[in-house]
Amino acid sequence: MLSKTNRRLSLPGLTVGSVIPDIEIPLMWIFFPGVYDHLLLHSLIGVVTVGTALAVIVTKLLYPPIISFFFCLEYNEVKEACRITPILILSCMLGALFHVLVDIPMHPFNPVFWPWIDPREIVGPVVLFFAEGGNIALGFTIANTLFTAVMTVLGSIILAMNFGDGIWKRLWIGNSDISEGQYEPA
Repeated sequence: MLSKTNRRLSLPGLTVGSVIPDIEIPLMWIFFPGVYDHLLLHSLIGVVTVGTALAVIVTKLLYPPIISFFFCLEYNEVKEACRITPILILSCMLGALFHVLVDIPMHPFNPVFWPWIDPREIVGPVVLFFAEGGNIALGFTIANTLFTAVMTVLGSIILAMNFGDGIWKRLWIGNSDISEGQYEPA
């Protein structure tokens, strides 16, 4: 079935999918204080099921009005880029999956195989590397700070290299040609 669709991934789907796992953090803080803030949406089973479904819904319903408003883009063009297709669903799932995979090295606990393996049994290798004297909290702080710094620098470089006319359109929806009904992600 995918062979009959555009083989490129959906930028809106990847974008929303990559942040969806973190919506459970404030919910866990509010409804389950004292429990780990990463669980279902940071597990493989949660990403493939609930995470993907939530990402598709958010991409379809919330992404177009928010992105078109804040970045002054044509609403209908953004809405067209967010049509539910097999590629959008796959992109949402891949975005969420990559979020979880990027989290693994830099978190002191990883529910990636929850409910089968206790999240406390999987400590990220970067956390362990920086855990001087077995201090996991210190390792997490250093790993998190290092990752944030690297991603900020890389993001700034990407923005600087692509800055110019139409940058918001390219960044948030890709290239599209609404008149012919074709959507082609960047």
